[in-house]
Amino acid sequence: MRSMNERERIYNMLDGKSVDRAPTGFWLHFPDKMHHGDAAVEAHLEFMRQTGTDILKVMNENLLYDGESKICNSADIGKFRGYSRKDKIFTDQMDIIKRISEQARDRYPILATIHGLIASVFHGTGFAGNYSSMGYRLSMFCREKPKEMQKVFEIYTDTLMELVDCSLEAGADGIFYAALGGERSWFSHDEYMEQVSVHEQRLYNHIKDKTKFNVLHICKSDIDFTRFTILDPAVVNWSIYHNNLSLTEGGKLFPDSIVLGGFQDRSGVLVDGTEEEIKAHTKKILKEMEGKPFIVGSDCTLPTEISPERIRCAVDAVKCSV
Repeated sequence: MRSMNERERIYNMLDGKSVDRAPTGFWLHFPDKMHHGDAAVEAHLEFMRQTGTDILKVMNENLLYDGESKICNSADIGKFRGYSRKDKIFTDQMDIIKRISEQARDRYPILATIHGLIASVFHGTGFAGNYSSMGYRLSMFCREKPKEMQKVFEIYTDTLMELVDCSLEAGADGIFYAALGGERSWFSHDEYMEQVSVHEQRLYNHIKDKTKFNVLHICKSDIDFTRFTILDPAVVNWSIYHNNLSLTEGGKLFPDSIVLGGFQDRSGVLVDGTEEEIKAHTKKILKEMEGKPFIVGSDCTLPTEISPERIRCAVDAVKCSV
């Protein structure tokens, strides 16, 4: 089979056609000084040059937050607000996507990052970065004031649908939807399905209506995956190491989805291993997923400080496997 470029490789896989090799998709949060403007654009392009990975994922550091509100308890729920393309949060992110797309879209398939419904509502509380210790408050709000929180979820769903539209208009090919809320310890299964999933389904169906290149990333550990199987994504990614759910087992849960993953994100072979260990692990996961649509990547974002040579080593190992 002839060699394909990055864009052809991804779209052939999405269309169920043959590919010359497994695609690769790795990403990380860039340093704070590279979150906006020229620095953000160049950081993404340089990352692609240095690593050789196939998918260009545009990070999103423009969180849905007004910069002032603190929503600490259910009495503050009225402080939640929606956003639109008129807000600077939107225009800044669209500018980054547009400028990256103008320079890279002919070669790379471009994903725009959309923080999921639970993540975005939590960002609106003013405590972004503290989800692990404070995210439980959203489930408390839902129990204390369910009607008010249903309205909040409706507002944020509309906001995120507009952000999806704006991201694609700006030049992204697809959407990377980063989902929180699957943790069993906060929402019960029934609570999530009745209070959150009904809105998330509307949002994700909108994404699928707009683009076939949609990636569902399921964040965190102790996940109830049945909360997300109903979304039926084109591509699915989760923490295989923190959830004791292998690539093969996850593929059975999402039988119609392309699986993305294989490496740990914050430790393990890619972060701490030798070059030979990275190559051996790449060979191992390719063998496990042989004959199945598969994108080599990691559980989540890699450490900001990781050497791009480590990622390049994994990418080169995939190329050499053909």
